[in-house]
Amino acid sequence: MNTTQRVTELDASTAETLAAQALETTSVTRLKSHFADAYDETVPTDEPRAFERDDGVRAVTFEAHPDGDSQPDRGITVHLDGETVIQATGERRGEAVDGDLELLFPTETAPKPETAVRELYQPEGDALEVEVTVTETDDVTSYTIDA
Repeated sequence: MNTTQRVTELDASTAETLAAQALETTSVTRLKSHFADAYDETVPTDEPRAFERDDGVRAVTFEAHPDGDSQPDRGITVHLDGETVIQATGERRGEAVDGDLELLFPTETAPKPETAVRELYQPEGDALEVEVTVTETDDVTSYTIDA
């Protein structure tokens, strides 16, 4: 993922259309099931936000902000190129996480831990030393990041 691209927020109607498409994917089903089975948590899907990158890839995000914080406690983001999912990421943060952030991926599409840290946790590329704990199941790979 190129972190220097500009991102434009899409209107609510487009967000709803992308959300419906994303919710039908195996990737989102796996991540939602993992949230429910492993943590007894849900990610609300009723108020999605959508964005489009300069390269035309669109993303839809579902988030839970129970405390109204700027960072969600948990969320799922799906990047779509047309109808193809190119990346699906779950994230958890807050007191329930053993580190600063837990990133969740469908196992077969999980990036290397260093890629996840560089592109998702520290997108500005600043040198940062972190500890990453990797947990894999048949369906979901988890990276717990502690800085």
